[in-house]
Amino acid sequence: MRLALLVLAAVAPACIDLPEPNQFGAHVIVAADPGHELCGGSLAHMDEFVAALSDEFSLAPPTGDDRFTFYWLDAEQFHERTACHRESSACAYLGASYTPYAPINHELVHNVAEEFGYPRALFVEGLAVAFEGLATEVAVDAPRSPVRVHDLLGLTTGVQLIRVGGYPTAGAFTSHLIHTHGLDAYLRMYEAVGPLESERGIDTIFREEFGVSLADSIDVFEDAGVRCGQLERDAKLLECAAPELEWDGERLVHHRSLACDQDDAVGPYHDDSVVVFHTVTIPEGGNHIITVLGDDPRNKVSLQPCTICDGEGVTVERDASPRTLALAAGRHSLRLHGPADLRTSLGVRIERVEPPGAAP
Repeated sequence: MRLALLVLAAVAPACIDLPEPNQFGAHVIVAADPGHELCGGSLAHMDEFVAALSDEFSLAPPTGDDRFTFYWLDAEQFHERTACHRESSACAYLGASYTPYAPINHELVHNVAEEFGYPRALFVEGLAVAFEGLATEVAVDAPRSPVRVHDLLGLTTGVQLIRVGGYPTAGAFTSHLIHTHGLDAYLRMYEAVGPLESERGIDTIFREEFGVSLADSIDVFEDAGVRCGQLERDAKLLECAAPELEWDGERLVHHRSLACDQDDAVGPYHDDSVVVFHTVTIPEGGNHIITVLGDDPRNKVSLQPCTICDGEGVTVERDASPRTLALAAGRHSLRLHGPADLRTSLGVRIERVEPPGAAP
């Protein structure tokens, strides 16, 4: 075991009164407090996420006694029972995650990335944000983060990043570095940077692994601006590998019931919601009419391009007026949303709009 893990094990406070494991997956074991029930597809979702991320990082996913333990705990006494800081909503270390919400892939990224050590918080949290997936988040016109990378370089913990609102910038900078230099080079940098590495030391590692200075890397990133939101720059490993809905490119109609106990339903998430993941391929870019029908105000459909910062996503609420939207050609993540505490019926229709002058 690497030195960083040994040091962490020596200083990490002990957790108390933790539940015994009660669900066992191929790569993740869940230990949940009484009354906490995962939706039917959640454990498989976490297993698939760990396997996909491990493969992306050229690692073998944990099995047997090495499986990650996911502690799903009551929110009321969460911080009294764990070593998580009171300003954090969850934490992960030494192959375990501690959270009052489930599922939450952000912490599983930390578990997988432990193999590469514990660098500065900018990179630890940046990597988790860049690969955590879309979960239940929907497309919104969110303001871009004004936090500068230089403001984050000296921070040593995720809590310090929380205090300055630095998570979006950390994730965006990580996505930029991976897109520019490749994941292998990024992970070598990640492994080389120590938890207390100086800015000069980080600069030396950047020059060795990326062939450019830290200052130049930051300047290129900030000169370009954070040109896309978190959902657009996320790796979307599972979302874009989900089962594809077949259609002829002109009209897609999909209707189903949606409930937490279904085998492909993932949740209940932090907002007591359930999500079913699909993909759809748009054969030719252009305007499309999207209509969503549902039983409950919480029903909605999200479409997100399976690209990095090359097209924005859209969310259509149930029973809203049909929306005409320009969709880019290529694969999209299509997520069906609903409440986890109620069985609902949800339908989506996507129809291509003929361009002006097209033959009838």
